[in-house]
Amino acid sequence: MKTLFEQLKTLFDYELYSNAATLANLIISIYDTNRATLSPQEHFGTLVYYAESLFHERRFREAETIYRQALQLKRLLTKNKSPNCKTTAGSVPGPVDLQSEVELKYKTARCLIEMKCYRDAIVLLQSLALKQRTPKVNMLLSKLCHNHGHERSAIGTYKEVLKECPLAFEAIEGLLTLGVKGIEVNSMIVDATMAPQCSEWMSSWIKAHANIQARKYTDAIQTLRSIEANTCLRNYHQLLVLIGECYYHNGDYEQAYITLKRAHAMQPQSKNGLQILALLMAKNKKIAELEKLITPSPSLLNEYTSEMWYVMGQYLFATGKYEKAVYFVQKACFQNSRNVEALVLKAEVLFQVKKYQQGIAHLRYGQQFAPYRYEIHKALVDNYLNMGRNREAQLQALKAVKMLGESARMLVLLARTYMKDEAARPKAKALCLKALEMSENFLPAVYLLSEIYLRENDISTRMKLLKKHVMLSKNSKLHVMLAETLNNEKDHSGALEHYSIALNLDPSNRVAMSGLLMVGQNKGGTSSSASNAGASSSYLESMAEDGSDVPDNPLEMIEIRTTGANEMESESDAMWSDLEIEINQ
Repeated sequence: MKTLFEQLKTLFDYELYSNAATLANLIISIYDTNRATLSPQEHFGTLVYYAESLFHERRFREAETIYRQALQLKRLLTKNKSPNCKTTAGSVPGPVDLQSEVELKYKTARCLIEMKCYRDAIVLLQSLALKQRTPKVNMLLSKLCHNHGHERSAIGTYKEVLKECPLAFEAIEGLLTLGVKGIEVNSMIVDATMAPQCSEWMSSWIKAHANIQARKYTDAIQTLRSIEANTCLRNYHQLLVLIGECYYHNGDYEQAYITLKRAHAMQPQSKNGLQILALLMAKNKKIAELEKLITPSPSLLNEYTSEMWYVMGQYLFATGKYEKAVYFVQKACFQNSRNVEALVLKAEVLFQVKKYQQGIAHLRYGQQFAPYRYEIHKALVDNYLNMGRNREAQLQALKAVKMLGESARMLVLLARTYMKDEAARPKAKALCLKALEMSENFLPAVYLLSEIYLRENDISTRMKLLKKHVMLSKNSKLHVMLAETLNNEKDHSGALEHYSIALNLDPSNRVAMSGLLMVGQNKGGTSSSASNAGASSSYLESMAEDGSDVPDNPLEMIEIRTTGANEMESESDAMWSDLEIEINQ
């Protein structure tokens, strides 16, 4: 007949963790009453099984307490070295020695991390001697040190991981992030690099990551594209995600969207690249596609990662439901306090509900660990401009240009801060011209320069600029701007043509709709013009009824329009209500 301890071991071996936790609690209660029930080693084993079962059941606070009791008892048993303390035969399940000090401290640290006690976890893991630390201990300690400012310690522990596991990609990327040269990292894993299955891509992979950390995104894209075209990784999901993210950080939103959408189609359940894809869908008004990224199911809430909460928040923000959006994006921030996209989105939501200082605080926090992210600087500049704090907007933009370097979008960001000061407007004009020299068809620079020409009443130069760029890119907004200029110059036929082109590109463009109707009314003196206006009216009405949604150029990052309470209601509203009820229970 089996003893209670043997019954506990059987439950644990069969992974009946909730049952094992219940029985272990009972055994310890009996032991407290009658010390003869368990030998010292069985008592220790019971504590280990109890802590492990609680850990598997995600009862981390309870598990951490029991792990510490087990560690304390192990020290006592080691110190006494009593003959009665020999390991019970078969008491250690599986290939991992759950009763070792290393494993106990590792699991205790995992519990502390789940409880957000990061400093305590670092101290506990560092109490292990260097020779005791296994690769998983070093990897966990590396991440903790990396995320909490202990960069020198993180570099050392990352290197220890690579000695045993040269293809630990997170360790490789961590070293590159912390400023270790790609050549040095490559030298640490030379044996793996020279292996037949890795030789054709490994060095290039490290080179691409080194370029990403140095923010040389164009070089990184070129290297990653070469890997895709010339190696066996052509269908590797993470490679596509990296390429898409590089395009995004480089400001090429159209290519970023195309690449990330392709990656998502390859692995729809993967969270990698999901946030940026959702953001681009929202910016480009692809609300129906954005909603498809979400598959809310109350029974799977425990599986929701920070990325999934972000996508839900982005969808609600895009549809103007700010009060709901702030709840979900807060969930994303809570699960991962260093989620830059979530911090920026939360700041934007807070700005919409007039909580400016809170939004700024979130962006300033993001700057502490992601100072090179353009989105944080842009959100701060936009907010300062909206609040009328132009001088602060200028200082923030100048700081961003100094930190990120001169690029077309950085120059336009700075130029926007000079627009409200008539005396400084020539600076804005010079910056826009310089931006167009860097990137000939950078549309934000075209929009801003066109506005400057309008304010200077230089209509001929404005028209020349717009006519040039409507030939270079198919963009609804450009055609609307040109149509408005032509209409003001009494060229109604030209205006009618460009308003029509704009509507063909984007049937939901309300400015083009109203402009086309106005031009039709102005030309109502002739029967042919009246016929055109009537046809246009019917065309517009039918489009409004159909709700057509032809995408605009993804490079045009239009602000999300605020909607009414009952506008843009989707068929999934009932589903969202169910989800909220489940969350609040």
